[in-house]
Amino acid sequence: MYPRFLDRNYPLKKHLFFVTRYSFGLLGLSFGQKMSWFQLAWLVFNFVNLAHCCQAEFDFGWSHLRTSPVDAMDAFCPLACSATTLFKLGWMWWRRQEVADLINHIRQLTEEQEGRKDSRRDNAQRSTYVMATRSGMLVLTLGSINTGAFVLRSLWEMYARRRQEFKFDMPFRMLFPDFAHRMPWFPVFYLYSIWSGQVTVYAFAGTDGFFFGFTLYVAFLLQALKWDVLDALRSVQDPSVKESKLCCQQLADIVDRHNEIEKIVERFSGIMAAPTFVHFVSASVVIATSVIDILLYSGYNIIRYVVYTFTVSSAIFLYCYGGTEMATESLSLGEAAYCSAWYKWDRETRRRVFLIILRAQRPITVRVPFFAPSLPVFTSVLKFTGSIVALAKTIL
Repeated sequence: MYPRFLDRNYPLKKHLFFVTRYSFGLLGLSFGQKMSWFQLAWLVFNFVNLAHCCQAEFDFGWSHLRTSPVDAMDAFCPLACSATTLFKLGWMWWRRQEVADLINHIRQLTEEQEGRKDSRRDNAQRSTYVMATRSGMLVLTLGSINTGAFVLRSLWEMYARRRQEFKFDMPFRMLFPDFAHRMPWFPVFYLYSIWSGQVTVYAFAGTDGFFFGFTLYVAFLLQALKWDVLDALRSVQDPSVKESKLCCQQLADIVDRHNEIEKIVERFSGIMAAPTFVHFVSASVVIATSVIDILLYSGYNIIRYVVYTFTVSSAIFLYCYGGTEMATESLSLGEAAYCSAWYKWDRETRRRVFLIILRAQRPITVRVPFFAPSLPVFTSVLKFTGSIVALAKTIL
């Protein structure tokens, strides 16, 4: 048995941006709806919780930097991810109305495709929705497993030291006030620390799911445009004037929809450019730090950082895969127009086809400072992290 939202028969309306709505809903942030006082208070608590725990991780790492670099690295690695997620959570709250408008716009465009009786289109849409939901939930699940690995590590260490002088350690390397590391306050701050890990997971998966889902939905809309081009420019012997006018109207509609998709991607880039750039930079550092921790640690400690590395790498891969899919479908629109029977139509129709081909030469991409997410960028990130690891090995 598995959750209903992972099933292919789950309603498409509920699939749309499911991971984003579900993850941020757990934190009290909703899009397109007026937030209640309870939701706002819960959201503020989660933001303060994550900010406070980031400060506690920094204090721990800084205090152990000279005496125990290994412990300092063990604190700074989760800190990089938590601080980035804190920025994402604040950013998505600040731009929540724009995010809601974008979600509604995508819903409107995709629902227009549902009205077209086409099994090919229906299957592609359902596959896109299911893939976006399952991939986003994979990141959320891996993140939760990673939090559990840190908790199990701390419990095992406390159990192993049960016959020695007991040390009240948090699941993550955090330095709270002295009373928080003693009874009776220790269980409260222990759970407080665990929850900060889950806040990181939910905001992390929600933002990444929003990016990945958007790129897949836009790729589907571009794929639908490609099919419409092929249907409009079907092979016809000596088309009549009426048929030529109808074809020109269809091509004009395709151009308008293409312009609308390009504008919505520009709006999306304006919202997601900053968090995406910060995410890629911090993810490179996190992956490199995790690999260094794997080299420094031994035994069961390696497991949690293997999961950590895989979680962050999978999130980066989804960014790059979604960007590549969207750019590929954008280019394939021009290829579909060129491979159609455009040469059998009248001069005005051919002119419109040539314009579509020219416009499609520039792929639609999410514009982030210095790069656009794509699979070659994913390879560059891995190479960059490899350089950091090699440099760290020479120093350590």
